[in-house]
Amino acid sequence: MWSTLRVYHSIQKDRENVEIPGSYSWMTCMRTIWVTDSRIHKEPSKLPSTLESYSGYEAYRFLLEVISGLHSRLLGETEVLAQFREQFKNASLPSSAFGEYLAKFRDSLIQDSRSIRSRYLQNIGEQSYGGLANKYLKDTKSVSLLGTGQLAEKILPWLKTRNVTLVGRNEERLAYLSKEADASVKLLSEWKPSGEAIVIAAPLDLSSVLDAIKPGTIVVDFREVPLEQKWPDSVQYISFAAMLDSLRETEERAMQIREQVQPALDDLVEERELEAQQFIFGWEDLTCPAF
Repeated sequence: MWSTLRVYHSIQKDRENVEIPGSYSWMTCMRTIWVTDSRIHKEPSKLPSTLESYSGYEAYRFLLEVISGLHSRLLGETEVLAQFREQFKNASLPSSAFGEYLAKFRDSLIQDSRSIRSRYLQNIGEQSYGGLANKYLKDTKSVSLLGTGQLAEKILPWLKTRNVTLVGRNEERLAYLSKEADASVKLLSEWKPSGEAIVIAAPLDLSSVLDAIKPGTIVVDFREVPLEQKWPDSVQYISFAAMLDSLRETEERAMQIREQVQPALDDLVEERELEAQQFIFGWEDLTCPAF
């Protein structure tokens, strides 16, 4: 069914500058994926050397692994599936035969991802960034969440039992997220820490406010690379690297799970290959009229 599928993938910082004509793209904080079909989209003549390319059922398998959380830093991460569903909802898809093709593609992937998750990715530890934040914040009553992007949006529901202040530079996104979560807002240029816990969910440089952070403040930092030279020793600072280190005690189990999942992925993809061919234009299977 998906033999003509083409998928391109990048985790490079400059990926937002890449254009693939006619494609339908999906961008997260970690990666960008472009989906095309070889029957209606020509192979781009020039592609960045860092861009990964997948074809046919190899492409289907790659997307299945991604939305099942097998390529995430947190094995089995749940947020990536929610992001996929949101990006591929019917209202967002093109009003064309390609849009109908994408809808069937989405439904097939979600069905197969549910199968993988229910069989192999249950009860394996923390599976969301929001859950990690909640774990480290403990009984903290007030939190400043720094960032207005997808990561901040996914963490926000986990903070709903606390007094939350959203901090960012994008006023439109601040207004949108505050309505969704009933949180107060503050522009980054006006924000000063006042003893509340801090969750960093955007690539911001907080060097100018480090001296204002009170001793004992909990700081949960989801940035891969902190932009400050050094955090005060008086602060309870938890880096993303430290969070991952805390999960490595289950790394052996995670490796075993990944090995167990591979045959199941093989079976699911093989089943899809054996299905009747799906025609994108919908008229190839019509009876030819007699003349």
